[in-house]
Amino acid sequence: MELVDVTKRYGRAAALDGVSLAVPAGTFVAVMGATGSGKSTLLHCAAGLDRPSHGRVRLAGRDITRMREGRLTRLRRDRVGFVFQSYNLLSALTVRQNVLLPSRLGGPRGDLDGVLRSVGLDGLASRPVGELSGGQRQRVAVARALITRPAVVFADEPTGALDPSTGATVLGLLRDAVDRDGVTVVMVTHDPGAAGFSDRLVLLRDGRIVADGPTPDPVAIAERLRAVSAAGLAGAGRAA
Repeated sequence: MELVDVTKRYGRAAALDGVSLAVPAGTFVAVMGATGSGKSTLLHCAAGLDRPSHGRVRLAGRDITRMREGRLTRLRRDRVGFVFQSYNLLSALTVRQNVLLPSRLGGPRGDLDGVLRSVGLDGLASRPVGELSGGQRQRVAVARALITRPAVVFADEPTGALDPSTGATVLGLLRDAVDRDGVTVVMVTHDPGAAGFSDRLVLLRDGRIVADGPTPDPVAIAERLRAVSAAGLAGAGRAA
C-alpha cells in the first residue's frame, strides 16, 4: 500500500494534507492520533473507500486513484479485507454464511474450515452470529477478512468494543496473519496496548504525519501520543 502526497479536502478544510506513506507486504502498521487528526480519512483513502482530492494511491499493486468504481469494488472484494469496531456482520446469518459472503459476491473462495480453525471458531460454522459473544463476532469478522487471502487488511478500531483480554486475542489473530501469511495490516486505533502488536507506528496531527518508525512498548506509545496531542494544542493556542 502506498500513498503519495495525498490530500483530502472537505470544503476548505484539509482532513489529510500532503501525506506520503509506503507500507511493504507483511507489515503491521498502527495509525494513531487525536480525534480529528485524519486517521480514519487516511484509512478510507488508502482502502479506496474515498477518493483523495490530490495525490496518488496504490493498493495491492494497482494504482486506484482514477480507477473506475466497478474495478475498484472488485479489487477490494478480491484483495482487501476489512475489520471494523462494529463488526458489520449479518446477525440472522450463520458464521459460515457471514465468512463466505465475499465469495458469494464473486470473490475467490478460500478454505472455510482452515480459516475458522485459525481464528478459534472451529465447530461454530452453523451457529447464527446473533447468538455469539462480542469477541466471537469479531473473530467472525477477522475470518471474513482473511477468507479471500487478501494482500491488505484494514482494521478500524477493531478492539474498541471488546474487553482487554478478548481484544488481545483478536489482535493476536491479525498478528498471526502478518507473520504466517505475509498479509499487510493497517490499523487505526486509539489504544496504545493495541498499537503494541504492530511493527510500525505512524502518528498523525492535523492531517499530517508527524512521526513514523518502529513501534515501541505501550508506555512509550502513550507518551508519544500525549506529546503529539500537546504539541497540536499548543500550536492551536498560538494560532488563536
